[in-house]
Parts: sequence; C-alpha cells; structure tokens
Amino acid sequence: MIDRWYYTHAGQTLGPVTAAQLRQLATSGLLAPNDLIWPEGGQQSGGVPAQAAIDFAAPARPAPSAPPAPLPPTKPDWIDDIRTAIKTEKEPAPSGQPDWLDDVRAAEAAEQEMLTLEWDGDNAEVEEELASQLLDELEEIPGSEAKKSASRSHAPRGNASSPSCRLVIGSASTRGRARDRNEDSVLVQQCSWSNLDERHDVALIVVADGMGGHQAGDRASGLVLRALGKVLTPLLTAALNELSPQASPADPSEVLDGGLIEANRLVRETSQRNPAWKGMGSTAVALLIWDGKTYIRLVGDCRVYHWRGGKLTQVTHDQTLVARMVELGQLTPQEAAKHPRRNEVAQAVGKYALLEPARYELALGSGDWLVASSDGLQAHVSDRTLGEAIAKAGASADELANRLVELANQGGGSDNCTVVTVRCA
Repeated sequence: MIDRWYYTHAGQTLGPVTAAQLRQLATSGLLAPNDLIWPEGGQQSGGVPAQAAIDFAAPARPAPSAPPAPLPPTKPDWIDDIRTAIKTEKEPAPSGQPDWLDDVRAAEAAEQEMLTLEWDGDNAEVEEELASQLLDELEEIPGSEAKKSASRSHAPRGNASSPSCRLVIGSASTRGRARDRNEDSVLVQQCSWSNLDERHDVALIVVADGMGGHQAGDRASGLVLRALGKVLTPLLTAALNELSPQASPADPSEVLDGGLIEANRLVRETSQRNPAWKGMGSTAVALLIWDGKTYIRLVGDCRVYHWRGGKLTQVTHDQTLVARMVELGQLTPQEAAKHPRRNEVAQAVGKYALLEPARYELALGSGDWLVASSDGLQAHVSDRTLGEAIAKAGASADELANRLVELANQGGGSDNCTVVTVRCA
C-alpha cells in the first residue's frame, strides 16, 4: 500500500510524508483542501486536491468518554495494515480518479480505528488469531497485489529462515580511450558480523556517472558519494546494538531514498553557487544488500544485471528518452542503440528539484552474480558478451570487474566505465 506522499502548500512542494501525517497536516491547517497531493514516484501533474482523499470536516480523533488505555509496545500494529490491504484489494477505485486515492482514505480509516481500539495485554492471543485469519483471507485472493505488499512491507526483521549470503565484491574503473578524465565515482562499503551462530553480510554500493563537463561532472558524482556514504552507518549501529539474529531493519531501503534526496540537494545548491558548475549533475545507481536481500535505486542510465543459473537479466530499466520510446513501441531496441539521443537521460541527480528514482528489489542465492555499472559498459559490451564473461569467471569478483572494464576499452572505450561485481558465495 502506498504510504509516502508529496503535497503542495503555500506555493511550495513538500514531503514525503505518510498518509497519517497528511491527515494531521489537514487538521492543523498546514494542508488546505485545494492543495495537491500525489504518491511518491508519481508526478505533480497527476496530483489531486487533498479534499478528494481526506475528510477535512472530521476531527483529528473521536473524543472518548474516558481516557483510552495506553497502547503497549507489544501491540502488532501491522494488523490494521493487513485489514486495509484486504479492503483496498476488494474495493477497486471508482473510475475517473487515481486508484491511489483509496490508499489515503484507507490509511486515514485505519488511523481512526487504531485511535478508538481498546487494548489490554490479555487480548494478545485474540489479535494473533485475527491476524492469522486475515492472512488466510489474503492467500485466497488470486494474484493479490495486496498480499504481496503486506508480506513485503511487514516481513520478519530477521533472515533466520535462509542462510546468509557471503558477499565477495570487486570493482574497477577507467577513463576509457576517448576521455581525458574520469568523471565516474564508485563507493563500496561492506560489513559482516556473526552473533548467536547467525552471520550477517551487508554492503552499500554506489556507481555515479558525472555530467557537466570540465571539473563539474566529477564534482557532481563525488557529491553523490558524499551523501550516500553516510546512510549505512546508522543502520549498522542499530543492528550491532541489538546483537541478535533479528538484526536487519524492517525496510533498510528507505535510507537510499534519503541519501539520494540529500545528494540532489547538494548538487543543485553547489551548481547554483558557481557559474562554472551550472548544469552539472550525475546519474547513479545505489544498492543496499542486507543478508542477501538487495534493494536498488536508479537515477538515469547506470545499470544493474543479475546472473543466476546461466541466465543474465537486466534488473534496471534506463531512465532515458529512447528507453521510453521503446516502451511505447516507437523504437525497436536495435534502433534505440543507434539513436542520436540515446544518452539523453530523463532523470539525473541535480537536474530537477524533485527526484524520482526507480526502485527494484531482488533476493540473492548461492552462486548468483550482480553487476552494477555506468553506461560506459553497455556502450561497448553486449548482454551476450557480458553473460559469457560471467560464465567464465572464477571466484574472484575483482578479476571479473577488471575483465569487464577491459572489454569496454577493447570495444572502443568512448566513455568512462565503472563496474562493481558482487558474488553470493
């Protein structure tokens, strides 16, 4: 269920906030009925007046006849989310309005239900039984997206049911044969620990491809690294403080969004302070791997590939003009590869005030490979050649990364090329 929103107020674009926070803003007068709201990942042009989703006449919470009992921390707050997921699945949005409006209304209803729910510790078994019944009902919905969302957003915090993915990581970068400087930047942060016979492997990987010419492109990609390089430490600190098998956060990918938003702010502000850096920006791909679960954020045309069982899959989809034309059937992939505007990106860090990264998730298994790269690789190394290189690779991730960079130079080396390779051992 969507629960991160942007909104306009007093001529400003604000957010992201949760649906519950939208309701609080409306109650406090910081969100007007005619202010626009839209889901994270959407466009402001697709926004609707807040009054279409939120009842501005409703009080912030019903006045109870007696002070409500405090909610103990053991209350399983995800039960209301499951109820909402079922309701949203069974009640399609009326035609003529964005279907995500129901998500706001459902979240508001769930909030009101929670505020009026009486709770005491003796009801824990009843709530667990209710949760089991609700999950069974979700299982009965064929192809239920609500079921997938509920299981993904509220998965157990640990990864004890599957063995840890031991990560072997390599990286390589080159300026290529045509450029006099390398404007790519790369970051690899890796940490592993073991406690109570449970091993944890975590890695943050960032590949940033700077744009903007002399002294600007490398500065922009460096600012991306500066912002994203700070996001992993708080997660690791919290996990190590717990020192338990359930050390992985519920949704660690949120830090990637925050890091990219901060990077976007840094690049824009820096370019505005110095005329020589005007228009600078950077494409980027960021991966957070936590016990085999991989969270990916993409801005622009960097790529991530996944190799499993002899099959290569391109995980990400380029945020470019020609990629969109291929999706619309206006170009074939072969025509897109030779199109004069094939390098024109629709998204870049620092390009617009509002950043809209693409989001992907996948789970790694033993023997899998991940390859993250700047567009200098795809410019000269075909998917077939890439797959053959991975198939012939041994256990060394560094050797594969260097081999792929070498292939890019052999193919022409028209651009900087940066590659990070990850093997799940």
